[in-house]
Amino acid sequence: MPTTTTRRLLVFVAAFIAGVAVCASVVMAQQPQGNPGDAIVGDWRPADMNVDVRIFPSNGQYLGGVVKADNQEMVNKEMLRGITFDPNTNTWKGEVFAIKRGQFFPMTIKMTPTGFEMVAGSGIMSKTIEWVRVQ
Repeated sequence: MPTTTTRRLLVFVAAFIAGVAVCASVVMAQQPQGNPGDAIVGDWRPADMNVDVRIFPSNGQYLGGVVKADNQEMVNKEMLRGITFDPNTNTWKGEVFAIKRGQFFPMTIKMTPTGFEMVAGSGIMSKTIEWVRVQ
């Protein structure tokens, strides 16, 4: 039968290993893993809204859902869909949900030194939004 000290040490070691595994999975989710399109994977915040959007791969494309927002009704709502990466232009194309209009619009993403820039809509009806990575 292990002593109390040994049991405490085992519990500590198990908790430490679990903590390392969680940290590693968070870091891995935020790092591109060989596919340049994965650079957008992770949690992001648009400059014009107080929401956090998690972008993740799904069936050869990328999706984005709200994971944190002042308005709790937005949490778990799809915000980005059908995103594909074009390695020739280093851009992503898909659709973004415009909350004020209640519908999806085409958009393009390109990486910047501080995050990424999204151009939503087209022509004179377009809007450029800066996004930053959430730590």
